[in-house]
Formats: sequence, structure tokens, C-alpha cells
Amino acid sequence: MLLPSWLSTGWLRVKCIVLKISGHLIKMPAELRRLLGTVEEVHRECQPVVVIPGGSIFADAVLELQRCVGLSDDIAHWMAIKAMEIYGIYIAMHSSIGVEVEDLGGVERTIEKGLLPIVLPYRVAKQFDELPHSWSVTSDSIAILVAGKLGCEKVFLAKLADGITVDEHVVREIKAKDLSLVHQTVVDEYTARAVDMYGVEVIVFSALKPGILKEVACGGYAKSSVYTLIKP
Repeated sequence: MLLPSWLSTGWLRVKCIVLKISGHLIKMPAELRRLLGTVEEVHRECQPVVVIPGGSIFADAVLELQRCVGLSDDIAHWMAIKAMEIYGIYIAMHSSIGVEVEDLGGVERTIEKGLLPIVLPYRVAKQFDELPHSWSVTSDSIAILVAGKLGCEKVFLAKLADGITVDEHVVREIKAKDLSLVHQTVVDEYTARAVDMYGVEVIVFSALKPGILKEVACGGYAKSSVYTLIKP
């Protein structure tokens, strides 16, 4: 196996990125594979990537069940996180180096082998039960939590949107404290608070433009690309 170039640099413990993959891509397998191809390039050539699955249609099913039978927000919260794991298994099917992991130790061991960790987050969320048990928290905030616990510097949110828009224009950069004042539905309601809690930067970009991930992760922020940077 060709091992990633960063394995010999010691970056594993000091630099990594977290990528949350939109659940909408479950209905777009070709686009999911294209995104994962870029993710694998970044993982091999630039720095370790830790993948967090969205909730997809499975979390939607939990929300519908809650409406039908009256589940508490607490129960629905944990069921929705379990639902993320189903999508995580689906993502792993489409990656040539993806490996499902259930705890942070598994993330480290997987990276050390040169493989791509895809976090099934229920155990991690239980271990670090620091987020509200409500629908204000989705896979966006859980990705930020995981990044904070791993010491990753950046979280990429791959969405079906170019970024956060204000007056029909994508905002290039915004502070977390200002994000809470903006009417938007691209990231979850708790994202602004989570960014400040864990001190990570969040890049919101289009999952249909995976080149942006490689450009920013490998080369730094570029003025020519369209995305939104949320800063603590």
C-alpha cells in the first residue's frame, strides 16, 4: 500500500481536518464518489481527514416518528445520532480506503494505518455529552464537537449550497457571534455556539464542488473559490 506522505511528518497529533458529508448525497451516489475521491487525495497528500456522516433520510425518519408517536427530544436526539451511523456505513461502501470507527481511539489507529476514518458517532456523543438534546443540534454541531476533541483545526461542511447567503450573496467570512444574527438554514442553529465552544474554524462549501476542499485543505484560503468561513 502507498502510505500518505504526512505519516512521516508527525502531523497526526497536531493537524487534521474534519469533514461532514451532506446526507442529501445518499440520492446522488456519483457525486458522493466524486467527493470521496477528492477526500482520499487530501488524506493521502495533505493532511488526515476524519469523516462525519450527515443524518440523511434516516434522521428525517426519526423526526417523522417523533411527530407521529410523541418521542421526547432526548430520545429523538440519540436516535438521530444512531441514524447518522447508517449513513456512515453507506459512505464507507463508496470509499476505497474508508473504515468505520466508533471512538476517538479508533480514529487515531485508522489514520496511523493510512486509512480514512468514518466516524459512527453515537459512542463519542455519549462520551462527550456536551450538546443540547434538541433538533438545534445536527451532524453539523457533532462534527464540530469531534473536531474539538481530536484537536483538529478546521471543520468542512459539505452541503448542497455554496455557503451561507445574505441578500442572495454568499458570505465569504463571518464571526460565530454574528452568525447567530443571520437568518439562514444552511447550518444548524447550534453551529455558532459550537464554533465558540471548541475554537475551530468551519468552512461551508458545496459538496458538488469537491475541488474547494482540496484547494483550502492543501493550499489555504483562496479568494477565487466560493465558500463561507465561520471563525470563532
